[in-house]
Amino acid sequence: MGQAAAYLGVSAASLRSWSNQGLVPVYRTPGGQRRFSTSDLDGFILSMREPVAAGQPVVAMRG
Repeated sequence: MGQAAAYLGVSAASLRSWSNQGLVPVYRTPGGQRRFSTSDLDGFILSMREPVAAGQPVVAMRG
């Protein structure tokens, strides 16, 4: 969690919140720990840079 949050430049709490909302794909270990792939994190970064299509609601990113 900490490494993925640092990769994105956000707090672990923000990343946890986004993964709970389904905004960032997360994989769970048998022990329940969260794991994130670099490609999924890169995809999340790119999706946040895309312009919002007209008429679509903007989701507030709270963390």
